Amino acid sequence: MPSLHLPFFRELQDSHRVLIAGMGGGFDVFCGLPLYFALKAEGKEVFLANYSFTSLGLGPNGPLPHAVVPVTPDLFVPLGEYFPEYWLSRWLVTQGEPGTVYALRKVGVKPLKSAYEALVQHLSIDTIILVDGGTDSLMRGDESGLGTPHEDATSLVAVNELRGPKKLLACLGFGVDHFHGVSHADYLEATAELARGGAYLGAFSLTPDMPPVQKYKETCEAAFQMMPRYTSIVNSSVVSAIDGQYGDHHATSRTDGSKLWINPLMGLYWTYHLPDVARRLQYYQPMLDTITLSDVGLVIERHREEITIRPRVDIPV
Repeated sequence: MPSLHLPFFRELQDSHRVLIAGMGGGFDVFCGLPLYFALKAEGKEVFLANYSFTSLGLGPNGPLPHAVVPVTPDLFVPLGEYFPEYWLSRWLVTQGEPGTVYALRKVGVKPLKSAYEALVQHLSIDTIILVDGGTDSLMRGDESGLGTPHEDATSLVAVNELRGPKKLLACLGFGVDHFHGVSHADYLEATAELARGGAYLGAFSLTPDMPPVQKYKETCEAAFQMMPRYTSIVNSSVVSAIDGQYGDHHATSRTDGSKLWINPLMGLYWTYHLPDVARRLQYYQPMLDTITLSDVGLVIERHREEITIRPRVDIPV
């Protein structure tokens, strides 16, 4: 039924070379894999990148700047070591997929923007989809809890400053940021505000019968086996939700001692026009001059000291 197609997919109809980038570090790039496999199946050229938490070496990057590290399976990484981009790369090659995952160093907006500019040119990208594992990327700055905003805000501002490619945002894992103090009433309020401005592109469920979702689950399971001490809490929660688990269900021992609320909303993608989300960020302007992630932390800290924090509101259902 074409008339019911989500605006998000209409936005991608004319895209040919798409970069899917995890915006918040860690395993965020894994949250983009259902989109990666789906867009590849439609014949589009799709590439993967991730703001990385790994300590990256100083090897040659070819034509790319220092802040971009092409990660391939031929690197030597001991089994079990924390390096999501590497283990993803290794698994993709075994599935007949291209094996390069572009890791982005933990830097501020200025060098990250340069890194993205180089990637866009190097790969001839026409569309960037930033992916957030969670929903705290929509926090504008005056909420009672921001979650873990440093990496999300840095990626959001850096990509929004690019000229040329179409820029979209997708969030997966509604509810997982509760652990970091986010009120999801704030997230829903932000989505409503973006909807009024025409920037909300719809939400859709990932279900177990979808081939891209099956490949996503297989990739997560393979990566978790390769580094069992670092199982992704976000992705294991999303996979549990997709599989129909509910409530205080623990898929990894990393969540022992905490109370979870696995629920069907975790398996939804929520999608947006990225520039409209970026414009909501109250500390956008000072972010432009940041060089390091420490600079970003100072920007956020100063902003929070200068404003009135809104009282926390929980979802009234």
